Amino acid sequence: MDVSEFRTELIGEVHLNAATNGTFSREEFVTLYSAALIDAEEMVNFEPLAFEGTGARGRRIQIDGYYFDELDKCLGIVICPFADGFDVETLTDTDAKNWFRRAQAFVEESRSGFLLENAEESCPGYGLAMDIKNIYAHVSRFKIFIVTDMIMSNRIREIPNAEIDGIPLEYHIWDIERLQALQASKTGKEDIVILLKDFSENGIPCLEAGSTSEYTAYLCNIPGKVLADLYNTYGSRLLEGNVRSFLTAKGKINKEIRNTILNKPDMFFAYNNGIAATASEVKLEKSSVGTSLVEIKGLQIVNGGQTTVSLATALVKDRDRADDLRNIFVPMKLSVVSSEKAVDLIPYIAKYANAQNKVSDADFFSNHPFHIRMEEISRRVLAPAVMGNQYGTYWYYERARGQYRQAQAYMTKGEKNRFLARNPKSQMITKTDLAKFHELFRMLPHQVSTGAQKNFMKFADWVTSEWEKTDTVFNEDFFKRIVSLNILFRKTDTIIRKAPWYEMGYKAQVAAYTISMLLYLIQKYYSDMVLDFRYIWTHQDISNSTQLELQEIAAEVYKYLVDPKREVQNVTEWAKREACWKGVKSLPIILRDDFVNELIPSSVLSHAAKDAKAMQKQDNNISVMEEVTNYGVENWNALLKWSIENKILIPQDISFLEAFIAGLKRGKLPSSEKQYQKIIKILEKARMESYPV
Repeated sequence: MDVSEFRTELIGEVHLNAATNGTFSREEFVTLYSAALIDAEEMVNFEPLAFEGTGARGRRIQIDGYYFDELDKCLGIVICPFADGFDVETLTDTDAKNWFRRAQAFVEESRSGFLLENAEESCPGYGLAMDIKNIYAHVSRFKIFIVTDMIMSNRIREIPNAEIDGIPLEYHIWDIERLQALQASKTGKEDIVILLKDFSENGIPCLEAGSTSEYTAYLCNIPGKVLADLYNTYGSRLLEGNVRSFLTAKGKINKEIRNTILNKPDMFFAYNNGIAATASEVKLEKSSVGTSLVEIKGLQIVNGGQTTVSLATALVKDRDRADDLRNIFVPMKLSVVSSEKAVDLIPYIAKYANAQNKVSDADFFSNHPFHIRMEEISRRVLAPAVMGNQYGTYWYYERARGQYRQAQAYMTKGEKNRFLARNPKSQMITKTDLAKFHELFRMLPHQVSTGAQKNFMKFADWVTSEWEKTDTVFNEDFFKRIVSLNILFRKTDTIIRKAPWYEMGYKAQVAAYTISMLLYLIQKYYSDMVLDFRYIWTHQDISNSTQLELQEIAAEVYKYLVDPKREVQNVTEWAKREACWKGVKSLPIILRDDFVNELIPSSVLSHAAKDAKAMQKQDNNISVMEEVTNYGVENWNALLKWSIENKILIPQDISFLEAFIAGLKRGKLPSSEKQYQKIIKILEKARMESYPV
């Protein structure tokens, strides 16, 4: 597919989303592009914020959104030149600089106080301007992103970095060709290519430590200053996703590491465990002093994030002691994994590299069996046919990044049309979507408002804990409720957008609070009744009375969020506070009689939930039976022999396994669920003790 075809397909999707959601094409394009950049870990989150105005001396000001990276202390501003025409247009060097100037003007006029003096307090840009003046006054760097459906001119070679009041400012252009390349990437990321001689004259000394068909290992000795410079250049893009989430949640500076850096730099190598990293490609050079890494592609630090960030911080904050970093050397274990193997191997390398550290299972939740189950349910459960359709459709759960797109990669046009008819793009649910909908069900809108990734980690904590208690609660009924919450959220979003009081801005926050408030009011005033999610699933829609109720609640929520007397000036930040949620819960809202009449007794849903758990338990048992049977007599015999030789099992387990194998040879299977479970536990125990099969 050439870039023109890719753009035509993309613009078609943008227009479809705009028609479906009742939004503008530009808004949908920015939403789509920012989601791709978040998936690629170029941004940690994104807050849409459309603002246009005039600054001092008639300067034109414009932005389309922003994000703040807590780990890097970086504020990113997004601006979107959206052509939306039939033909692919070119973004010239002059145009790019003009667009960058508009976004830069927003930052500068915010820092100077001009916007605070001249902009309306009710406009979305005012709150961000105040935060730039106060909260974001001492960021480590600014980044301005142009995201566009145009092709960048070949004359744009490099736009030099600048400064705003002494703070570094970076310019980034993401055109349609770059987006196409990103989406074509197997990993869903744009790999960083690091020329190590730019950081160290001879590169990084290394030794090859072994090679298999899946990876090549190197042991490296990386100077502390080089590691710090790498991080200060590329930021948290160097940190594997789970490591970044962990550091953001736990705080990035380790006092003991910092003390060693500043006071005992010559002991750093002895005291520190070093870092573990992965890469997709490396280039080596041999010289009289040995072998060195001179180029590395796709570097990801999977363990040692605190070491890296602490060194980088010391280099910036303690510049008078920067020479001390030259006496620091950090051991690095580097696994070079091909892009074909990366998706499968890197999560496990990261998990086992962190096995000795205080990183919870929730930090590696992306690999949890919960997602496999949700995927399986989403592929077999058909939503009812509605709106005159003669067939049902699936709500496609995307367990891995790019899975939905990859599923269509090798289809013919006819096959793709059939796939999309059964699996509409509008019915694709991502992991962060699922987390958002469920946490709104738990009535945590302030948590959801902190952003997709932070909310996902909180959701991960909850699922991990609940799964250990009983995994059967995550069943078909659970999935249908998630879909129903998705429908409820989209309808609420549409209601807000069409409301006469809505003035562009904070739609996501108002929708989140409205849904949680609806559920809270039911719980508060009608504790023995619940919202009928079965109705939403069956009709793939909400009732008219529910729609009217949402309209009333949303109006009150919006009024509260933008109240001039709010505790935090920036509405986006205010919505993240638990105090905001407490205030919303205190609003004197009375539920409509017609809505209340549609509520159903909680006992109805509890009985349904009980049946769903029983069905899931039965499915689990069938899966265990299949696993036990399919493993085969030969493998069970090999396991028995290995366990005896390595003294892994207790005598009772050995006797049980011998009896099981003898029965299996006669065609006799275990007679009870407990026996199947015991057999599987024996296999799991052996595998934990390094049994390879």
